[in-house]
Amino acid sequence: MKNNAYVWHGDGWSVQVLFSRAGLSTGICVSLDSGFYLLLDCGDGTVRDLVLREINQGRKHSFLDNLGGILISHGHFDHVGGLHTVLGFLRMIGRQAPLSIIVPRGTREDRFIIEAFEHIYPDSIPFTIDRREVGEREDTALGDVAITPFSVIHCGSTKKGGIGKPMPALGYSLSCNNQKVVYTGDCGLDSNLEPHIKDADLLLIEATLREPGGEMERRVHLSKQSAIRLAQSAKRAFIIHRTEEPPVIEVSGHPE
Repeated sequence: MKNNAYVWHGDGWSVQVLFSRAGLSTGICVSLDSGFYLLLDCGDGTVRDLVLREINQGRKHSFLDNLGGILISHGHFDHVGGLHTVLGFLRMIGRQAPLSIIVPRGTREDRFIIEAFEHIYPDSIPFTIDRREVGEREDTALGDVAITPFSVIHCGSTKKGGIGKPMPALGYSLSCNNQKVVYTGDCGLDSNLEPHIKDADLLLIEATLREPGGEMERRVHLSKQSAIRLAQSAKRAFIIHRTEEPPVIEVSGHPE
C-alpha cells in the first residue's frame, strides 16, 4: 500500500488510511488543518507509517506532539498491536501533553498494554494517559472533532476455535465542520450499520470475507459485496481490512 494513497480531503480536515490488512494491522489518521490529529486504531507499524507519511510530506516528527488521541474499535491484535510502540515513541521524544485513548467499555487488551507500559517505566513517562471507556452514543470530543460511538457486533474467530462470543466493539462517527466520517471497525451484518452510514461524507468500512453469507458474515466480518452495497448510502467510501488485492477499494456513493 502506498503511503500517499487513500486520502479524503474535507473542509479543514482529512483522513488517510495508513495501512489496513485483515489479520495484520489497521491504522487510520484523521488530521485537522490546525495540525491536531487522531488515530483510528493503531495496529502494528502505525508509528512507522506515520513517520513515513511525514517524510513524504516533507515534515519532521513534531507531528507526534499534536496527536490528540486514539480511538480503538476493539481489542484484537491487528487493531491495538502498535499501541505499546506509540506510547514508547512518545516517551522517547519527551511528549508532555496528556494522551487520550478511547475504547469500548469492557475492553481488556489495551488496558493490559497500558498497565505493562506504566509498570516498565514507572518514573519516566512524561505524559499522562487518559483512558476512557465508552458505550453506544456516549458522545465525547477530542479537539474540534465530535465523536459518537455506536455498537457493532463482532465475534472473535480462529481456525481451530471457530466463532466465539461477541466482544466489546464500537464503530465511530466523527463530525467536524459540518461533515461526517464514519468508521465501522470490524463488524458483522447484525450490526445495523445503515442509520450510521447514511449520508456520511466518508465511510471507512471493513470487508474481510471473500464470500458473503452465513454466520461469519452476520456476526464476525463483512464481505466485499455487502460492504459495497452499504457504501452506496455514503457519499464516498474506502473499503478496508481486506485480505485480497487491492487492499483498499474506493467507492463513490450517492451524489451530494
